[in-house]
Amino acid sequence: MSEQSDGPHVGTELEALVRKIGIASWSTIGALILIFLGAYVLIEGRVIFAPLFLALIVVFVLNPLVTALQRRGVHRLVGAAIGFLAFLAALVVLGIIVIPSIIDQASGFAEEFPDLYDNLTDQVVSVGERFGLDASVWSYDQILDYLNDPDNQDTILSVVLGRLGSLTSGVFEFILVFLLGPVVAFYLLIDLPNVQQRLLDLVPLGSRAEVAYVGRRLNTAVGGFLRGQLLVAVIVGVMLSLGYWIIDLPFWLLIGLVGGILNIVPFLGPWVGGILGVLVAVTTADLSTAVWAALVAVVVQQVDNNFVSPSVLRATVRLHPAVTLLVLVLAGAIAGFWGIVIAVPLTAALKIIAGYWWRTRILEQNPFDAAESMFIEPPKRRFWTREMDAITVPTEQAGEEPGSSDEADPAPPAPPTAAADD
Repeated sequence: MSEQSDGPHVGTELEALVRKIGIASWSTIGALILIFLGAYVLIEGRVIFAPLFLALIVVFVLNPLVTALQRRGVHRLVGAAIGFLAFLAALVVLGIIVIPSIIDQASGFAEEFPDLYDNLTDQVVSVGERFGLDASVWSYDQILDYLNDPDNQDTILSVVLGRLGSLTSGVFEFILVFLLGPVVAFYLLIDLPNVQQRLLDLVPLGSRAEVAYVGRRLNTAVGGFLRGQLLVAVIVGVMLSLGYWIIDLPFWLLIGLVGGILNIVPFLGPWVGGILGVLVAVTTADLSTAVWAALVAVVVQQVDNNFVSPSVLRATVRLHPAVTLLVLVLAGAIAGFWGIVIAVPLTAALKIIAGYWWRTRILEQNPFDAAESMFIEPPKRRFWTREMDAITVPTEQAGEEPGSSDEADPAPPAPPTAAADD
């Protein structure tokens, strides 16, 4: 009798297993189709990435100021206008101070470029001869003769016309970035609380507090990284310029400016600034100046890695330097310059989401412990509107979270789906 009763039971379990496998298979197929469709749309519409990324940078940089003004009774429209005006005023003041020197050094560089190029090619040829290599490099006059030769001008013209489409596309993208990006950022700053609210309304009520909490962490990490990286870039540019000015290196301000701008990408600025400094020193001065230029770049790199970046970027997510370099190389190979720019903040965001899910679902940690494990220093203050807090923060808390003794900064609430370990 028991054997007969076991038959239908086994059949029911087998049917349930087959149903689960079918659901999982079709769900996987559907997810893959959505991923491929999303990738196709992203690839075809990649022209909007640059202005959107610039808009997000502006939003992350100015939103703390706009939110602080809103808490003091200033409408977000007025606060966004004040933020943009303050940002533009800072750029104008900086331009008034720096641009005349940049123009002088740029004009001097243009005048001396033929001699600099010939000196550099002579250095390359002499180094190659020392190692037994037959290094043949055209001089500046040879390049001019080639360009002025009528037989070669037709070939050059055909090449230029062939690249005209990509050149036009690049110019269009450049204009689109710096015209559309600030406009999108302005409207996002004005309507940011409503945008956050609408996004949260799409989340089931039981998971809304948890999603809002992870969103705060993403805002803290990515926003802190972008704001901090801009500040680090300014500091690195100033240090490079000051160091090269001290050793009396020609074009010190131009080299420092290039190094500072490129330091928006982690680790890149001091190295490029150092290489440019050494090349300029070799072509315009002597070997001792080149050694001093290399020493300045190394000192700036060490100061940045050990003092500046750890202090400025303390609220960002933990990323190992080796992981950062690999991500930069991979993103550059896939998406070029803009891939390099967005690689680190995108990796930080993905690590926060995946790390939070793993630590709260698999390791069963509470959100505060998960954040402590992911961040260099857990943030003590989060910019969030009162309206959002009223929706996303539960009224009952299990108790004081570890490491939050300051009453002015209550610990983040445990999500309703994760138990607190207090």
